[in-house]
Amino acid sequence: MTTAFGQIAGALKTLFEAAPAVSNQVYRARIKSIEANHNDAVVIRLQGGVPERFAILNAPMDWETEIAIECYARSRALTADEAVDALLAKVWAKLTADTSLGGLVMDLNITNLDYDFAGEAEHMACVTVTLRVLHRTQNHSLE
Repeated sequence: MTTAFGQIAGALKTLFEAAPAVSNQVYRARIKSIEANHNDAVVIRLQGGVPERFAILNAPMDWETEIAIECYARSRALTADEAVDALLAKVWAKLTADTSLGGLVMDLNITNLDYDFAGEAEHMACVTVTLRVLHRTQNHSLE
C-alpha cells in the first residue's frame, strides 16, 4: 500500500529527475541539506494534509496537502541568492508545466517562497517553495 501522500511525493521526485533534471541530487524527506561536494540539491518534504470536513457519507475525501520543495544551491562565483535563483527557475518551470502531476492530483498551487541563507563561509542559500496540493482519496482511506 502506498498512501496518496507518498504517491504525490514520488511523482514530484520523478518530475524533478526527468530530463532535463533540475539537479543530480533530488531527495525525499531528507533532513541534511546537501553534501559538501555538491553545488545544488532539491528536497521534497511532506508537511501535512487536511481532509475536507464535510464529506458526504461514503463519498471520496478531498484533501489539501502541504508540501515543501527545498532548493539548495552554493557557489563561490555567485552570491548565494544568484546561485539558488537558477535552480528555483528550473523547479518552478516543472511545477507550473502540469499542475495535475499527470492527473494524479486535482491541482497544485504555489503558496509561498521562503529564502534562507547559510553563513558566509558556506556560500549557500535555500529557497523553500510551499505547495498546496488538492487531491482525493477513497472514503476512509489514505489511498
